[in-house]
Amino acid sequence: MYALDGVVLVDFGQYLAGPFGPMVIGDLGADVIKVEPITGDGMRFVNQPFSGCQRGKRDIALDLKSERGHEIALQLVERADIVHHNMTVGTAARLGIAYDDCKAVNPDVVYCNTYAYGAEGPLAHFGGLDPLFQATAGLEYEEGPVHAGNKPLYYRFGMCDTANAMLSVVGSLAALYHQRRTGEGQELWTSLLDGGAILASGAILADGEPVIGPRLDAGHYGLDACYRLYETSDEYLQIAAVKPEHWVALCGVLGVPELVDDARFVDAAARHEHRDELEALLALRFKTRTAIAWSRMLDDAAVPNEVPVDTKAGERVFFDADNERLGLVAEYDQPVLGRMRQYGSFIDFSDTPGRIRGPVPMVGEHTQELLAWLGYDAREMDELREQRVVSWPDESYSWTI
Repeated sequence: MYALDGVVLVDFGQYLAGPFGPMVIGDLGADVIKVEPITGDGMRFVNQPFSGCQRGKRDIALDLKSERGHEIALQLVERADIVHHNMTVGTAARLGIAYDDCKAVNPDVVYCNTYAYGAEGPLAHFGGLDPLFQATAGLEYEEGPVHAGNKPLYYRFGMCDTANAMLSVVGSLAALYHQRRTGEGQELWTSLLDGGAILASGAILADGEPVIGPRLDAGHYGLDACYRLYETSDEYLQIAAVKPEHWVALCGVLGVPELVDDARFVDAAARHEHRDELEALLALRFKTRTAIAWSRMLDDAAVPNEVPVDTKAGERVFFDADNERLGLVAEYDQPVLGRMRQYGSFIDFSDTPGRIRGPVPMVGEHTQELLAWLGYDAREMDELREQRVVSWPDESYSWTI
């Protein structure tokens, strides 16, 4: 028994912000059915991000704009607990799969849309890409950091995409819980703007004035003298000495116990006020040993630290024995990409574990399987394929349901 055993989610999304949430829900045990155009998802040409949000889904290639394709889509919706996508305002309605269309065939369905700017407002009809929301949420300004004299900086990872998607996971499961408790479905939505906002949620106003919290320095090393990267004799080392006892232990390890009682550094506020002086002193000490030597000594003294890892494009992470043991690595065969390793389970359960169901599906890999599930026979399937309503690869690659 899996945490979401028996839950069916129909995923009409494309690219990243839509499909990532359903994949996470699928990893928790739900049966996720990916509906994509017969020409394929618009992001299939970019293997890495596509593979990072599509694994474990059953895939049906379907022409939603055709009458029969639309009919099949609604038959899938009839059997769904959750419908999920990231279409712009009005697109789902034009395709006949808006909330009202889905509710007409499945009154208690949970229906989630992950928008760009949201469901209402002057920009609601626009789509969007992750960097736009890093910009509008102020993240690129802080990442610069512009306050320290730098230029705005774009962070490569699609963090607003994934934050949006994870909000949709929380919202969809909360709505599903409400549906199970009351029998009532509902529509919900998140957005890339919401994702940017939650990542910028440390920004606050008090009586209309901004409250300035810890900010990144110009060199991108960290937020404070005891919460930053330091260069050692060979590599860098990240420390996070946030408690008074960490500060005392850090000074002991570095061989500068006299700094503990130095009036300039006597408490966190003083250390922040004299940050530049303290960083210069600590930087000299860290340069005298290797990163791993300091790390071992700091571990023994219970000072939080890590040596930054060059993952070699994931190789070190995915072939790490501890990561494998912890279930953080999943391995499977994919017909086009071959033997694949990806990150594994995000959440661990004592009694209802998640599952990594299988690799990224081919376009239409499970079309026949899903049509049979809906009651279509072989003759009808061939007819639909000839009419370009559906498609599937010449060979069928499936896994046990």
